[in-house]
Amino acid sequence: MKNKLTVAYVRLSQEDLEKDNEFSSSIYNQLGFIKSYAKTMGLTIDKEYIDDGYSGITFNRPAFEDLTDDINTGLIGTIITKDMSRLGRDFLETAYYISEYFPKNNVRYIAINDQFDSNNPDDHEQQIMLEFKSLINDRYVKDVSVKRKQVAMAKTEEGQFIGSQAPYGYKIKKIQDKRTLEIDEDAASVVKRIFTEIASGKTRKEVADGLNNDKVIPPVLYMKLTPSKNKCYYYDWSDKVVYRILKNKTYTGRIVKRKSIKKDYHQQKREIIPIRDRETIDKCHPAIISDELFEEANNRLIINKRKEKNNYCGLFSGLVICGTCGRVMTPCRVQKKGRKVQYYFECTRVVERKKCKSRNIADSRLRTIFIETIKDIINNYVSEDKIVSMATKDILINERPNLKIANIKDDIKLHDTNIRNLYLKKTTGEITMDEFIIKKENETKLKEQSEKILKQLEESKNEEMRKKELVDIYNKFITNDDNINDIVRDLVKEIVVYNDNTLKLSFKFGLGEPERIKLY
Repeated sequence: MKNKLTVAYVRLSQEDLEKDNEFSSSIYNQLGFIKSYAKTMGLTIDKEYIDDGYSGITFNRPAFEDLTDDINTGLIGTIITKDMSRLGRDFLETAYYISEYFPKNNVRYIAINDQFDSNNPDDHEQQIMLEFKSLINDRYVKDVSVKRKQVAMAKTEEGQFIGSQAPYGYKIKKIQDKRTLEIDEDAASVVKRIFTEIASGKTRKEVADGLNNDKVIPPVLYMKLTPSKNKCYYYDWSDKVVYRILKNKTYTGRIVKRKSIKKDYHQQKREIIPIRDRETIDKCHPAIISDELFEEANNRLIINKRKEKNNYCGLFSGLVICGTCGRVMTPCRVQKKGRKVQYYFECTRVVERKKCKSRNIADSRLRTIFIETIKDIINNYVSEDKIVSMATKDILINERPNLKIANIKDDIKLHDTNIRNLYLKKTTGEITMDEFIIKKENETKLKEQSEKILKQLEESKNEEMRKKELVDIYNKFITNDDNINDIVRDLVKEIVVYNDNTLKLSFKFGLGEPERIKLY
């Protein structure tokens, strides 16, 4: 290991951060402990890798990923941790790094409190004890996860607020060691304004624009939120920020039990519970908004959304070109008394106070021309029997890879389970170390072979799906004209409207120079 680095890896979980009285768990003490031990061993710590506030159940930690990158490039010779739980608490992955990954990369691993040093390969008893402790750590994380959920749910049932940040309009207040919410008058007045203006008929965008014009500080700045990864922050008022406030039942004095759920403690991403399915507890803290105003504003949201649906949906938007000036034509609406809204395209370009002398065209007429043109192309260039035959063949071909892919994924899961069981059997002494190595190598090879086949099948499947795209478009179209919404932008390159009562429809797939079509 000459010229390679001796490094310290330390980790502090969020749970450790909450234990203010446990000074021995701090980053500072872990580093001091490791450096002191290294000195007694005649070693010098060349580099420190620190993950502050990361759970041991996952290995997706910034500093740990930097550490493995340096291992892969051959920089690391020795890794020292306070104990094995600092490396990780997931049994299978922790055992993998200690038993396979570190030895494979010629890295010496030392867990001080566990009295483990991989430079003592003959100490099989210590190896077994270490892996057994890894299994206990894994179970510990599961038990802690369950207990924390139970405690959090019990506090919520009591009407306590357990979130780390109070909603905009409130402040966190402690009453006899119980956390609740009290009204922040300045922000609460803005919340009332939002609900009142929406209930009066304004749109979310109009409300947001009004707040920005009045220079009202947006929530992210008012609450001095610290940006974190994988979250979207709005540093101005927007329709999305207004929407979140309008949907938050906390403003009516209620506590939402759970907004998301994590079914398994290994699961990284939480599943969001739809707003309509969230349970609440009434009368937990002072309300900013009455139930009547909350319902009125949210009903207005639905009405506004329906109104927005009456606007032009964008079917041909951006595709219709003025044949006179070459500009994109603008969708416009007209509604005669007692009739439905109708849309048409018009060139709105003005040069020297004169409007472009282009011809308008109705959206409904464009739709009719598009459908008729597509059907003409199909009749002239495509054999329906052949297309159906090809589609049937494609379906049969694609069903087989789907079945194979599912079976191979099951095989891969089985090999993972077998490898884990081998670790357990070695730990409990059911098999010897030599048997473990042989069986594990065999399972690993079989898994790698399955993964290789899976990759080939998925690539083949993707290729077949690409070939089938045009057939899918055809099948959608001939089944129902209403599916035009899904296929227009897949097919149409541009529609040029001329003053001589004609238009030219150009397709992306191309069939020679398009001919002019009479509008009426």
